[in-house]
Formats: sequence, structure tokens, C-alpha cells
Amino acid sequence: MKIRFLSFGAGVLILGVIFSLVAFVSNDARLSYAMGAILIFGGALYIGAKTKGDWSSAVLLCAPLVAAFAFSALRELPFLWPNLLLWVLSAAIGARLMVPAQSGRTLAICGAGLLFLASLWYCGLYVPKQVGRALNHVRDNPGPTFTLQPVSVGAVPLHPTTGKILVVDFFQTWCLPCIAELPEVTGVREDLQDRQDIQFVVVATDAGGDTPQRFRSFADRHHIQLPLAFDAAGKAHAAFGMTGFPAVVVLDRNGRVRFTHEGYNTSEINFRRDLTQLLKTL
Repeated sequence: MKIRFLSFGAGVLILGVIFSLVAFVSNDARLSYAMGAILIFGGALYIGAKTKGDWSSAVLLCAPLVAAFAFSALRELPFLWPNLLLWVLSAAIGARLMVPAQSGRTLAICGAGLLFLASLWYCGLYVPKQVGRALNHVRDNPGPTFTLQPVSVGAVPLHPTTGKILVVDFFQTWCLPCIAELPEVTGVREDLQDRQDIQFVVVATDAGGDTPQRFRSFADRHHIQLPLAFDAAGKAHAAFGMTGFPAVVVLDRNGRVRFTHEGYNTSEINFRRDLTQLLKTL
């Protein structure tokens, strides 16, 4: 019974580590999966050595993370359900590796090899593709009328201009995914620097306490080179039907909404490439 309490306590600790990683370091879906699998597998090895492969202890080890992930992350990103299966397998295989019986250990070693290969496929191919599919939305809808408040000096696009393509990046200074996404948007502008018909603007709102002055100071500290504007009361953000940050909107030469991308996960490795290709077609 003692080892089972220890297993559950270790599971809660793993849960805290993973959610702290997502909240304060990176929201990369691949990183959270990999760290969870490594911690669960390592804990299961120790538990397996103590219990000779007790399944209930292995289940208690992975239960907190599996339950919390299913309750929270899967609501927004249901395609990440393989996380649950692979974490459970990590616990089961890790626990069985320490079983003295030769047949059980051989089977566990084979399972560990298959788990490693499955993890490579999951992180390298499946997650980036599915995240991009979930967040990228190609559209052809009428765009709302809006006017922004300039924040940076120089030319700042404050509304759609006939004959110009406009890329709007709704941003918040306190939003870690926003900060992680911004270099990608900057990279898109660099890729299309010869296209004078494409305009970019990064837009902050007063959600979360941002002000034009705070946004300008943030941009100076982080050397943001894109034009900056402010969306008072979040009117433009709401007019596009957005509820979260960051949010990228592309308007074509006639002011129609052709693309939206709400949220950002660093596992979406093709975001810059896909947005650049889209803009080239407009």
C-alpha cells in the first residue's frame, strides 16, 4: 500500500512539472508529451523494481497526468488523444522492464523500442500536422469595418486599404504564445519584403491591462520592427470573432477575410511557410 501512495504522489509531482512547463516555459505539445513520457517511464522503472511489476502502482503513477490532460487540453485539442495512450504504455512498459522473468523483460524491451519509434512519429509528423490543421482556417468572408490607433512611428496600417493585403496580428505583452509567435510573423514579412502590396501590423488591446504606452515600451525592449497599433476595448478583435490571443487575420485587396489563425503552439513548425505561401496566392 505504501508504494501505491508513493506512486500516486509521484504522479501528482509529474503533473505539476508538466503544467508548469506549459505555463512558464513553452506550450509546445511535443515537449509536454516527451517530458511526461520520460518522467512516467523513469518513475515506472523505480516502481517496477520495488513491486516486481505491480500494475496498479503503474496506473496510479500516470493517472494524475492522464486525467488532468484529458479534462483540460483535450477539450481544445482533441487530436492529442494519443498522449494518453502513450503515457499509459510508458508506465506499463517501464514497470515490466524490472520484472525478473526473462520472457516478461524481453517483451518489455521490445515494447520500449516500439514506444520510442511511435514517439518519434508522433512528435515529428503527427503533432505538427494536426496542430496546423486545427489552428489554420482559410476563409472568404466579408471583413468588418475597423480603425486602429497608431502606436509606432512611421507608416502604420490602421484599416484595410483597397488594393493592399493586410496581415493583422492581435498581440498581448503578457501572452507567452504571442511572444513565441511574433518571430514567425516577422519572418513572413522578411520572406515577402519585396511585396509592397502586403502590409503588416501588430495590434495590442487593453485586455489584461495593456496600454499604448506599455505596448510601445515592450516593443522597444524586444526590438520589434513591425508596425504597431492599438485596438481600444478590443473592438476589432471582437469584430473578427476572435476570443483568444494571439490571433492572425489576413484581409485581401478587397477587405475580405481570407485566413485566420487563433492561438499558437510552437509545435506548428510550418506556420511561417504556410502563411507565406498563402499570401503569395492572394
